Amino acid sequence: MDELFLMRQKMIEIYKLHEDKINIAARFLAGIITFYFMSSLSAGSLSGTKKLIIVLLGGIFASVSSPAVFLAVAALAAVIFIAAASIETAVAALIFFFLLYVFYGRVFPKESLLFVAMLVCFKIKVPYSAAFIGGLYFGAKAIFPVAAAMFTNQLAPIMAEFIKMSPASEFSTSTMPDILYNMYTYIFADGMKVISGGFYASAAMVLAVVTAWAVSSAHIDHEKEIAIIVSAVVTVIAMFLAVIIGGSKFSVVGLPFFVFLSAVITFVIRLFDDLPDYRHTERVRFQDKNYIYYVKAVPKMKMPEKKHNRGED
Repeated sequence: MDELFLMRQKMIEIYKLHEDKINIAARFLAGIITFYFMSSLSAGSLSGTKKLIIVLLGGIFASVSSPAVFLAVAALAAVIFIAAASIETAVAALIFFFLLYVFYGRVFPKESLLFVAMLVCFKIKVPYSAAFIGGLYFGAKAIFPVAAAMFTNQLAPIMAEFIKMSPASEFSTSTMPDILYNMYTYIFADGMKVISGGFYASAAMVLAVVTAWAVSSAHIDHEKEIAIIVSAVVTVIAMFLAVIIGGSKFSVVGLPFFVFLSAVITFVIRLFDDLPDYRHTERVRFQDKNYIYYVKAVPKMKMPEKKHNRGED
């Protein structure tokens, strides 16, 4: 454990020396990864060059834009990718993303990044880490984006059916109203089981977020570490119930392992969560019976010593 904390301290020192460059590079990489995974929405209908251009633009937007702008651009890119496979499905997705952005994304842009992060984490089988991180660091504000991301992922079978019903190669403006009506009727006929399972899975994620939030706010020793463990246990139980009772589409065999892996990832992130912002100072005011005290607190950091080569006289 001591070696782990020494490694942590060394990484913090390196980070603080190159903070701005690392932040830009990390945001660019996150944008590339996000748009790359979103490109699968095109179902292979988008050419490699066009896909590459969109992915690179996504990385650039992520590195220079605010969270609210990035969310809007990411939603638009998702619609473009879907449109390559099915125009009518893209219209339905546009309405869905528009409602998410208007009613939550533009109000809570930073918290809404959890929605994107969790969908990306589904690709590497560790979506629960987004729920744990949301509960630890965003609190109640993380409930909606985490639940919405889980629900959106559960709707994947419906979207696949929509694409089969309306491939882009057969698109026609004259038949578009009929196709949209068929999609509407499909949702309330065959799609209700999928939607019901999505609600149960979303409820499980709400429990995970609330558990992590409640335990991490308990003011006890090692509260965040305990919160990760407890929320992981709650997640396994809740997701099992969502599969058994609600019919959610998850593999119960691999579920405990991927929840455990998500907890490990969250624990690693937890090791660096007390990284102070050395570019800002804190001003604290407190008082006793006789005086009011104003304190200016400046975080200190032990910078690596520079070695100087002394030449011979």
